[in-house]
Amino acid sequence: SRIHVDDIVLLCQVLVDPHGAPGLFDAGPAAVINCCDSDPAPQHEVSAFAYELLGRPVPPAIPFDSAELSAIQKSFYEESRHMVNSKLIEIVGELNYPSYHTGLPASLEEERRLSRPGVLQRLLAPAAFLASAGGRIISACAGEKPVRIALVDNGSLKAEATLSLRRLAADLEASLRSQGRNFRVEAVSARFADRIPAREVGGVPAEILPGWLKRVSAERRRRGSRVLMLPLLIGPSNTLTKTMPDAALASPDLDVEICPTLVCLCPVLYGAGKTGAEVVADMLADGLAALGALAVTNGAAGGAGHGDEGSDCVMLCDHGSPVARVARAREAVRKALEHKLGQPVAGICMERREGPEFDFNGPLLEDALLALPTGARVRVALLFLQEGRHAGPGGDIVQIIQGVLEKRPDLSVQTTKVLAGHTALISLLAERVLKSVSVRLFH
Repeated sequence: SRIHVDDIVLLCQVLVDPHGAPGLFDAGPAAVINCCDSDPAPQHEVSAFAYELLGRPVPPAIPFDSAELSAIQKSFYEESRHMVNSKLIEIVGELNYPSYHTGLPASLEEERRLSRPGVLQRLLAPAAFLASAGGRIISACAGEKPVRIALVDNGSLKAEATLSLRRLAADLEASLRSQGRNFRVEAVSARFADRIPAREVGGVPAEILPGWLKRVSAERRRRGSRVLMLPLLIGPSNTLTKTMPDAALASPDLDVEICPTLVCLCPVLYGAGKTGAEVVADMLADGLAALGALAVTNGAAGGAGHGDEGSDCVMLCDHGSPVARVARAREAVRKALEHKLGQPVAGICMERREGPEFDFNGPLLEDALLALPTGARVRVALLFLQEGRHAGPGGDIVQIIQGVLEKRPDLSVQTTKVLAGHTALISLLAERVLKSVSVRLFH
């Protein structure tokens, strides 16, 4: 067992407060408090996780019986304990870092902020680490409150977008809990969704960030409660860099952390090949494969490229953004998809602002389709996460393609489905949960 230093400080703060732990110091038997987190685990599992966080290969485990250890070292591993922290939880209510799965990433983020070596480097000082010497893991207190996660999308006035977000939140929570992580995931939108009539979303009103944070703050009732905002976004739009931090700043009683977007090009968080672009490209490739043979459609969405008369081409279409860094995320996905398919993939957008300063978006979907040669067969890979006003039945993309086909009936156009529903999306979101950073970094 182990514990994050912030949670040791939390216990000390409660103990020095005369009203912090009523009855603890009353006359009676001495109280013994196991000061440990809620996730006891063998040292080799913790070390392996630390290596992965640092992007370093995990060395092979050395069997305990064949390891060259001093008597003191052997005693340490033989006497290692897996502790129960139920009394600690009774006193402090909940831990900031109930598991090494959250504590070590937080330590790494703090060390990077301070630009100095710390707990992870000290943890990985040996060239190899030991397999567990044995011992039964005792489960932590079942009453510990889960860390709250807001799965945040941009928001839509369409009921299906909220219903889809709720399905994703439920699937993500089930996935995290199957991994032994105590999280509660809730569907929250950045804007608009609170205007949807409750009857259209199962009788439960949709929430946007300010209202959700206010509700969570009232339910927690303890200053500094940790909550995560997990963006359901491809790239770092203004929803990530402004809307979410501003909402968190208005809730000072909560310790808010923000997770990376699905495609994160920050080298501090993710190295080459782990940005998420490859995973998203794999999902899109699966969608393209599911289309089967190309045929004329009435406006499903697909991909685009350029080719000779009657040639097949692929296009990658996103919404379009006034923010160049969002286009860079799409470009990373485009390159990964192009590599996977072994053919050119053109980057296009559904809509964009006029002017050369926004040319990073590429051409509009409508213009790209109209510019194709006679008889071109087109697959448009939709870089959209959920059905709503833009993607899905009757959405903007369908209408754009229908308008093109009226002018160019010689074209064959197919589109992929939105990414929600692909199992890899849940896995990618679960990975992003482990890379949250303090909202203070956004101000």
